[in-house]
Amino acid sequence: MFGNDENPSKSSSEGQKWTNKNWLKSRFHFNFAEYHSGPSQFGVLRVMNDDLVQPRRGFGMHPHRDMEILTFIINGRLTHKDSIDTEETLGRGGVQFMTAGRGIRHSEHNLHDEPLRFIQCWVVPRRRGFEPAYGSYTCTDAERQNRWALVAADFEHRSVKAPVQIQQDCNIYVSELQAGRTPEAMRIDQQRQGYLLCVEGSVQLVDSAGKVRQMHQHDAAELKGSVELTPTAGANGAFLLLFEMAKSHHSRSDV
Repeated sequence: MFGNDENPSKSSSEGQKWTNKNWLKSRFHFNFAEYHSGPSQFGVLRVMNDDLVQPRRGFGMHPHRDMEILTFIINGRLTHKDSIDTEETLGRGGVQFMTAGRGIRHSEHNLHDEPLRFIQCWVVPRRRGFEPAYGSYTCTDAERQNRWALVAADFEHRSVKAPVQIQQDCNIYVSELQAGRTPEAMRIDQQRQGYLLCVEGSVQLVDSAGKVRQMHQHDAAELKGSVELTPTAGANGAFLLLFEMAKSHHSRSDV
């Protein structure tokens, strides 16, 4: 199955002027906050929010628990501070990750003069009550250019080498493609599924029926069944984010 939703969610401030009062613009791929028009999750992927934060604004200290939280910085710089004495700033290519476990508090701010865009994703852990933990990793241009870079994998599958280890059977890849380039084929087996986000630019894909599909910035695709994923970047290149996981019944078509 291949599903492409050209508008998976509406911005939380769509059509409104970006002001000090309205400092955050978000696109929600799954039900979250004021958005309730989509599915609640896709497999173990519970949240995917595409956030644009005004300069010198951000989220104050707030709690999380029993969730694997990954934040991918696209543009600008994100400053994180938490209740386990971690503080750092990450830029483009940075991946911030937390095992919220029994409970953690953190803040996220754009302390700079340019807008900040990041993709924040929540993955449901295999069980509750893990020890809270924080970490980060920066995926370089060379690592992700014109190829799939594995940035996160299951902590329990030590044979799979990834810089970020999460408490769930979920592999996360990023790829930044130059115009007209295609990375090596990504095989998604019959008992697995994927959620693909076109973060920037555009790509062309061919579905299981041989139909050509176009994806543009903000578009997402559900990948089910036996799939060989070979996206080709458009004229302005592309930045892709892929979550690969065990197959489930969750789907946007079920809504």
